[in-house]
Amino acid sequence: MAGTAFLPWEQWIARLLHPLYVAARRWLYAKRRQRSLAESKGWPEAEATIFAIGWDSSLPREEVSYSYCAKQEYYSGSHWHWFDKSDAREVRAGDRVAVRCNIEHPEESVFLRFL
Repeated sequence: MAGTAFLPWEQWIARLLHPLYVAARRWLYAKRRQRSLAESKGWPEAEATIFAIGWDSSLPREEVSYSYCAKQEYYSGSHWHWFDKSDAREVRAGDRVAVRCNIEHPEESVFLRFL
């Protein structure tokens, strides 16, 4: 089966709608992140190490996977790092990040910032 070819008007609509889709997804992510940061306010901070970076080809973002130690055990978490012209950061495996981890459920963490 051959690939699908878009008609010119379909290409125009896709170019128009994709930025709106990206903006909506980014806004929803920001709202969820604000809620997660508020809910984790009392959790202790910990340092974590990035071990993998995955790229999302449909949105301008990458998934940053990190590991951290809590209660003498290692756990992992992830964070969507959205590409932003004002913060042109190249993220690499081995970089350190700050996270908050839940003492009662150490597998729960919230990304805070790059170190």
